[in-house]
Amino acid sequence: MQRLLSALAILSGLLIASTTGNAATEPVKIKFTLDWKLQGIHAWYYWAKARGYFAAENLDVGIDQGEGSAATVTRIMSGAYDAGFGDINAIIQNAATKPGETPVMVYMIYSKAPFALLTKSNGPIKSVKDLEGSKLGSPAGGASFKLLPLLAKQNGAFTAAGLDVDVLDGKGSTTTVQQVAAGQLDIGFGQLSSMAAAVVATTFVTLAMSYIVESETHGEPGS
Repeated sequence: MQRLLSALAILSGLLIASTTGNAATEPVKIKFTLDWKLQGIHAWYYWAKARGYFAAENLDVGIDQGEGSAATVTRIMSGAYDAGFGDINAIIQNAATKPGETPVMVYMIYSKAPFALLTKSNGPIKSVKDLEGSKLGSPAGGASFKLLPLLAKQNGAFTAAGLDVDVLDGKGSTTTVQQVAAGQLDIGFGQLSSMAAAVVATTFVTLAMSYIVESETHGEPGS
């Protein structure tokens, strides 16, 4: 929690430096966006606000739900938000294409990215090699889906063009799990932290999660 406060304090210092005409005692307003809809992993942001930790640092933090961890970066780059819980891969991508607009990363949340592909344990897909010709679903703006071309390139076992992909606009991992369970999708892209609760709730079918997209260095920072 202290690290989170320190990171936001750094950000507030940057905001103060770029703002003129405000009294020194006026709280620094920060618009903060989550990576997705409110889940347990986001509790500590709300806990810090409820316990007055932000206020103690002279911060007025407004927290909004997100539309995907990659979309968080886009929100910040557009100026709609000052900070957020986003995806480092999206930041790296934008650093290459728009270096002058890339947000500053101030704190790493995950030591390993929770990206996952979900499929029925009794289905035909047992490895990455079996993805060719499959029907995949992913929430729009999902970071794991953004890595699909890299996954295809690294494994050389399938082509992204050979997949039937359904981008679920406005829907999250819970919907993806339900569609896999119903046989509407062969594979669901998402994050382990989001899918776990949905899998527990879906008791009528056995599902298996696997870290098919995995990295020791990629994670989600408080961007």
